[in-house]
Amino acid sequence: MPFTKKDLEDLPISFCGKDEVSVIVGPCSATYYREYKIALDGRKYKAGGTDTFKNGQELRASFYVDTTTFDFVNKDSIYLSIGDDWFCIEEPELLAKLKVSQDDIYPLKWQSDRPLDYHVKPPYTLTK
Repeated sequence: MPFTKKDLEDLPISFCGKDEVSVIVGPCSATYYREYKIALDGRKYKAGGTDTFKNGQELRASFYVDTTTFDFVNKDSIYLSIGDDWFCIEEPELLAKLKVSQDDIYPLKWQSDRPLDYHVKPPYTLTK
């Protein structure tokens, strides 16, 4: 089930909008990250960005960037915005709404709105 606008008002959950980045500072807390580039410093960040599916479809996204590994993004942390709703990338409702299959999604390209402080330039590839 997607998170609706009402869910976001009623539940302690949020997603990052354009250019937003937060650094995780505890099990249930984060603070706004002021630096322009996301540092590869072994911390976990929540960032706004875009995902482009294998079929070329591009959507606004919110995801965790884990700098303890060079994989950076795990598919379980990706939420996609459609209207006022946020869908986990693995949700059957997302596939039905977009009329796509998993094969249309992966491998996908992702990039955060604010760049990683990394010598490889975006977009980055995430395989299934």
